[in-house]
Amino acid sequence: MKKDELIELLQRQNDFLQGKLEEALTSVRSLTSANEKLTATVEELRRQIASLEETLKGKNIELSKEKTARQAMRRLQESPSERQTKQVISSPDAPEQKKEKKCTNNGARKKTHPECEIETVEVEPDSPEFNPEIARYMCTCDVVRYSMIPMRFIKTIYKVKKYIQDGIIFKGPVPATPLLNSQYTSSFIAGLAELRYLHGMPLENAVEYFRSHGFDLDKGTAQKLVSKTKVQLENLYKALAKAILEDNYICGDETYQKVRLQVATESGKKIKKGYIWVFVGMTTGLVYFFYDDGSRSAEVFENEIKGFNGAFQCDYYSGYRHIGIGNLKGIKRLPCLQHIKRKFLDIKDNTIAQQTAKRFGLLYHFEHKHKIGKYGWTDEDHLQWRQRYSKVMLEKIHRGLIEIKDRPGIPPDDPLNAAAEHALKQWNEIPAIFSSPTYRLDNNEVERINRYISLTRRRLTVGSHTGSEVAVLYHSLAITCHRCGINVFEYLCDIIDRCAAWPPNTPIDKYRDLLPDRWKKTQR
Repeated sequence: MKKDELIELLQRQNDFLQGKLEEALTSVRSLTSANEKLTATVEELRRQIASLEETLKGKNIELSKEKTARQAMRRLQESPSERQTKQVISSPDAPEQKKEKKCTNNGARKKTHPECEIETVEVEPDSPEFNPEIARYMCTCDVVRYSMIPMRFIKTIYKVKKYIQDGIIFKGPVPATPLLNSQYTSSFIAGLAELRYLHGMPLENAVEYFRSHGFDLDKGTAQKLVSKTKVQLENLYKALAKAILEDNYICGDETYQKVRLQVATESGKKIKKGYIWVFVGMTTGLVYFFYDDGSRSAEVFENEIKGFNGAFQCDYYSGYRHIGIGNLKGIKRLPCLQHIKRKFLDIKDNTIAQQTAKRFGLLYHFEHKHKIGKYGWTDEDHLQWRQRYSKVMLEKIHRGLIEIKDRPGIPPDDPLNAAAEHALKQWNEIPAIFSSPTYRLDNNEVERINRYISLTRRRLTVGSHTGSEVAVLYHSLAITCHRCGINVFEYLCDIIDRCAAWPPNTPIDKYRDLLPDRWKKTQR
């Protein structure tokens, strides 16, 4: 190749590469510009997201109290110890019920909800091209849809016909109502009571709930229905008070509710703390709330516990100080280990306190290793196991408490010293917990029940002492039903009608079979 031809070839290649370089630079400038625009867009979106987060954070602060109360109430009712189970009454002649089958979809389990009302609808193809005369049937497949119908209100008009025969007037019968001159059946009272005393809904909210579903019920009418029916249930409540004392193991506690006073106190306040007491029969499952003008004095407790002979578990409140002496000599007090342990847990920065709390926690660890009725574990097995592990652990805990008390130069207000003294004052009673296979280590069962009341304090004030007396009756029946796995609405509908039909002088003992642990629904 000649020199001139070689130069020309190299010149063409150079021009070609120069063009490619210009195209690449143009592409880079275009991508840089697009990148800058995207960066600006991302920054703007980040600012908008930050603004939305601030707005949502403010909303969450406003709704946190109400949301926390509702979530806590739902968790309480869905916990294993409080969950309402469906009661199944079986007879020897009844066919064995099939267990619910699990419906699976790509490995995901679905509940079939056999408790629902079932409606079957046959669906034919609706395509204009479909001709049933020439089509050949293949099969039928089930497609499920769940629907909810809000609560229904029914107005029944009975056309009562009257006749006269031989001077005697005959007329058709109509269902009786629990209250005289009232058109409302027991279902209205049961619905209001369930919303108010089990689900913690203020009565005005329950009335608004009725109104939103198509029934305009006055708040005053609702209050009268609930309060007047309380009179019909008084004997049932007395039977509950008597039945709870027949149990051999009771857990007790007290909590407060805000009560509006008719006359202001000397300080000008018209709202005070009114204390509600509760006894829980650990064998029968009965729950008994009682109230005496909001008093928290020992006399209120002693009047209600009179006649009881058995084990009573409670905290170290001074109102229980007479248990085991005098008129209460037949009662054996069981302390609450959770209250004792909590004293040490509250001293967070102290190593000795946390170590002592862990030792109490080991008692729970050993206790939960076995469960009566599981894998053939009997009451006798559990009692032997308890006496074996508790002896060693209690000796270690006791030595540790003595070492805390014997520390030199400790000021009298030392919190660790106070916690140790609180435990040592009850030490002689602690071994009694492990003398039976059924005694609990703590009073947590009652604490959970008291939350039904405590969760409503922030949004509900009881109108008077009389209102509190009404509340403790309904709370007792509703929460007992929930613990026994009984539908609260069905129970209240039934017992309100039955109690209203019985004369006032009916013996109290007859009402015992109407309490939730023995109740059987009336066959209508």
